[in-house]
Amino acid sequence: MVKLTSLFIIIAIGASSLIANAADIDVMEQARQNFAKGNFDKAIELYSTIPASSDFWLDAIEERAWSNTRLSQYEKALADLHSVTSTVWSSQVGPETYMLSTFVSLKICAFKDVVKKMDIFKKRMLPRVDALETLVLQPVPKEFWEMSEAIKRGQLTMAALGQNAQKYPRYFYRDRELVNALKANANAKATARLKKLASQDLKEIETNLKKMKIIEVEMIQKVLLADKDQKNSKDELNFSKIDRDKTMVFPVTDEEVWIDEVGHFQVKTDLCQSLTGKKL
Repeated sequence: MVKLTSLFIIIAIGASSLIANAADIDVMEQARQNFAKGNFDKAIELYSTIPASSDFWLDAIEERAWSNTRLSQYEKALADLHSVTSTVWSSQVGPETYMLSTFVSLKICAFKDVVKKMDIFKKRMLPRVDALETLVLQPVPKEFWEMSEAIKRGQLTMAALGQNAQKYPRYFYRDRELVNALKANANAKATARLKKLASQDLKEIETNLKKMKIIEVEMIQKVLLADKDQKNSKDELNFSKIDRDKTMVFPVTDEEVWIDEVGHFQVKTDLCQSLTGKKL
């Protein structure tokens, strides 16, 4: 009786997860359509409905940050990006997210923040490059095939992968071609698709590394052209005045993360003049 009950619970959880994911996929599609049409406010509204328990939450927060960036709402974009680039999600966040966070810091002339984020990009992406290159060049590890049943049923999640997510292409378990190959027991096709996804991730990292270099050049030009007073006042992120009688403020560090705070950060900053230069 215990075994049957446990099995029923597992099946029930899996079914509810699939239903939730289907609903979230629909919301994400609506949000992306609005983003493509330039309806950024509506897109933000839709992205904000994705719950933190969803496997699409990180995507929603990142894309909401893009929407806020397009609206020049850099403080809101930075708040979301601080959540997404937290060390909690380091194995699951793509290179474009780090690039966007660095770009927004450049837009507000937070130059020390730009340098810091470039360093973080290298520290987090280079090990991922090694893992993905290994996946492309060597046989698919045994643990992937052990996960195949969960992938077929749509029950594999980022939470279940944990740090192992860094070894594989982002969201590989959602890829329809890969899932269909596994369902058909076409292991050779599944292997080829997994390696192709890994190669695509490697190209994405390379592309965003080039963009980071553009940001670096733009930052150097901005610093060199700025007058002395502007340099002194904008080298660091300057926070706007906060009413301490109405607001409770906690220090934020990269070393310590409170899970309840992720997704709820707020940023106040003095913006610099609009920058000109190459588009990303």
